[in-house]
Formats: sequence, C-alpha cells, structure tokens
Amino acid sequence: MANNLKASISTMTPTQPILPAEQIRAGDAPLMSLPVLRPPADLFARRADRLLRLADGHAMAGFLRLCAAICQQQQALHDASRLDPRAALEKLAEALTPQLPVPVQAALDLLLAQDAAALSRLAERLINGDYPADGPLFAALPLLGAALQAQATRSVRQRPLPEPQSQEPRCPCCGGLPLASLLLRGDSGHAQRYVVCSMCSHAWPVGRVRCLSCGNSRDLHYYSLAARDYLPPEPDHQRPHQARGAREVEACDQCHGALKQISLLLDADAEAGADDLASLALDLLAGEAGYARIGFNPLFLPGDPA
Repeated sequence: MANNLKASISTMTPTQPILPAEQIRAGDAPLMSLPVLRPPADLFARRADRLLRLADGHAMAGFLRLCAAICQQQQALHDASRLDPRAALEKLAEALTPQLPVPVQAALDLLLAQDAAALSRLAERLINGDYPADGPLFAALPLLGAALQAQATRSVRQRPLPEPQSQEPRCPCCGGLPLASLLLRGDSGHAQRYVVCSMCSHAWPVGRVRCLSCGNSRDLHYYSLAARDYLPPEPDHQRPHQARGAREVEACDQCHGALKQISLLLDADAEAGADDLASLALDLLAGEAGYARIGFNPLFLPGDPA
C-alpha cells in the first residue's frame, strides 16, 4: 500500500495557464471572502464508488479497489458514534482483514498491540504527515490514517465553519495538511480554487495561481500525465481548457513544492481523494523532477517522507 508503486506513464507534460498569472492574482482578495466548504455526509461512500470506477482498466486496479474497500469502512466509521483511534482501527481491521495483503495484516497486528500512549503518539505524528517509514508498523499506517480521517471528518462536520482570513497553508477547521486542490465553477461562472484537507475533508479557498507553501505566484508550472510521444498543441487563449488535464500538479520553482490539482471543470465526476490516488504516477514523476509533495493522502504513504 505504500512505496512499491511503478509509474505506468512515463512523462509529464506542461499545460498552459487558463489566464495570465497577473490577471488571476488580481482576483485573490475576492477569493478569500468565499466560505469553507463542508464535505457531503456520504463523502466516503462517494469516494469508494469513484475509486471502483477509476479502477477499471487502471494499471493500479488492485490498489484502487483496496482503497475503495477502506473508504466503504470509513463511511461506516463516520456514521457511527465517535470512537477513539484504537477502537476505530479495530473496526477497520475486523472488516478488512480478508482483503488485506499479508504484510499489511502483520503490521496491523503489531499496530494494534501498541499501548494507548504509543498509538496516540503515532496518530499525532501521522496527522502532521510524519511517520516511521522504515519500521515494522509502516505497512499498516494508512489504515490508522483512514481511521483518523473518518473521525476528523465526522467531528468537524458538527462544528460551526470558520471564516478563512487569508490564504492558509493548513486547514482552518482542524489544522490538517492539504490533500489536493480542487477547481470548481463559482456562482460568477469563473473557476474557483479550494484546498481539501487530508484529515477533516473540508475545503478552504485559496488564490487561483499561488503556491500554497511559499506564496509564490510567478515561478509556477502545471503538469499532467502524458505518453512519451505526446506533442502538446499550441496555446489557444480562446479555448484555454483545451490542453488542460483534469488531474494536474502545480509545481513551484521557488520552494520546489508540488500540489495536486483536480478539476471539476473538466471532469464533473472527479473526487479529490479518489482522483489523487488514481494519479499517484504524477506525484512520482514530479518527485523525480525535484518537486516535493505539499501535504499527503492518508491512504498512500511514501516510504521516504520529506
């Protein structure tokens, strides 16, 4: 479930900006007045359904189907009474044991054998994108992340929404790290950009062209997956979405951070968590090009976190 992924498509291709950066930056202030978005109550069921559809014909079909099974159990956790991390993890283990690879099951047994204090320390580290990447517990940590994500989503959905004050690199609801950014069409008809939290699944508004990590708005590049022999068309500003990908990575040449960008403008069925998992090859290629992922997806933990 972690670091044995191989990219089936072997190159990234740059995609043209929709508008000049200066023009989009001028809209940063109005974006900050947009509200935080709550996830739907059936978020994890929807994510599971999307993963199953994306798995058909995908090079990582087995991985995506396992993630779908995890998401189905996350929905059950979300709908149940609040549980502590151990109880939530035990629920996941009970439901998923027949589907788990042997190394994951062995690591899960060790994880469940940790005392309350040790498990709490692991959970706190994982929420902040930090984890032991080379120990016997590693293969089961995505399941701990899944339990924490389901519980955080349920908890924060019951609270009043905060007012975003500025472009924030962490979730204004729970302090979680980003999972991916999401493009959607606003009431004005123009694209709006939100960042989805890796833990509570709420989404907060950010500037359309601006690095979430360092605030840079100039040295940004957008890449999508393509075959080696792909030749991008010449830019056409009359049809700016022509050469865009529904799943891209925004790469910053100032801090060398990279954030996945999922476009509902180009794929109305896209779902941030599912489409991020289905495009992990893009993250690997971005890493090979020298860009480090901003944030993380709890269901996929690389073996060497930054």
